[in-house]
Amino acid sequence: MIRQPAPVVLALALAAFASGCTGEGPAPAAKSPTAVPSATRGTPPASPDLLAERASSAVSGISDEEAAFVERGQSTVQEGTRNLSPLTKGMRYEVVVACAGAGAVEVTIGAAPSQVQNCDGKAGTYRIESAPAELAIAVKGRPGASGAIAWQVNSEPR
Repeated sequence: MIRQPAPVVLALALAAFASGCTGEGPAPAAKSPTAVPSATRGTPPASPDLLAERASSAVSGISDEEAAFVERGQSTVQEGTRNLSPLTKGMRYEVVVACAGAGAVEVTIGAAPSQVQNCDGKAGTYRIESAPAELAIAVKGRPGASGAIAWQVNSEPR
């Protein structure tokens, strides 16, 4: 037995069809789809441990055996990082900083102006040509930033 559509359903369908067909000018343009951030598409946010691992692996390019001096640290973006590293005055060093998460951080190395670095898990390298006896390192999150920070100070490799 074939069921016939109920008169109410048929009337609603016809009314919806008729309201879009007025015959007065061109039909309205369809709206383009709106981009949806990946976080709202069902992708769970990365865990703090995973973000810390991403940041640490980005800065660990030189191992303790390869460099004459290595100091490193890690923190959350919310905590930030403030460190005073004792160095050999006049020697060359590099400071490598990575942030994994969302947003950006401000990195200040010594007396140099702050640099903005994205929390994309990629390392930024800051070269110190003639080090002071102590080098201040500060990393703080910009508004809305979250994730993990890792940093490492390397002297020139042996």
